[in-house]
Amino acid sequence: MLLVLPLIRAVPWSPVAAATGLAAAAMLPALLGAAAPAAQVWGLRIAAVLMGAGASFAMVDAMAPLTVGPTPRWLRQWLRFAVALIPAAAVWGGLFLLAAAALPDDVPALPAGDLAAEAAVCYFSGLAGAAAAARTGHTMTVALAGPATQCALLVATLFLPGRSSPWPLPQAASWADVHRCWWAAIPILVAALLVANRDGWPLLRRKAGT
Repeated sequence: MLLVLPLIRAVPWSPVAAATGLAAAAMLPALLGAAAPAAQVWGLRIAAVLMGAGASFAMVDAMAPLTVGPTPRWLRQWLRFAVALIPAAAVWGGLFLLAAAALPDDVPALPAGDLAAEAAVCYFSGLAGAAAAARTGHTMTVALAGPATQCALLVATLFLPGRSSPWPLPQAASWADVHRCWWAAIPILVAALLVANRDGWPLLRRKAGT
């Protein structure tokens, strides 16, 4: 617990603040004008990507080369993850509640669980990319690996046609099948974070020992 306050001060909050502003702006059309679920869903998807991109900068410790202490790296990294996760989840959750409240009574409710799974994948993919890059560098430029990972995944999936697309709307027949894959992607990304946040690579440690 003694690490939490110093980490909160050390995390660069300006990217998270910028992402929050952009996410709110992305939701404005859905909240102020468009009542169709498509506007709400796409607004929430954009917000999830933005919050994940902003939070990615928390995974890079600029002071790592100068930090010497008993606390293992994996603990510091997972605390950084948690410190960034809480505000990002709060922002996305608040936008979801606003989007759900903006829908007319005769429109089906937004699928909260499946949209949360999408948000988790968008978020974790950015942090996993930044966490992996943080093993080799300690500048804020390295954290751009998080948004770059998200961008690569978006380019690879955004324009897939029909039932192959992982971005259907709730009324699509493929919604349930697609979201089984979204849920399955979450433990894969958590495993990637576990690998990226570990103290050291076994192969590198063996080479250093020789």
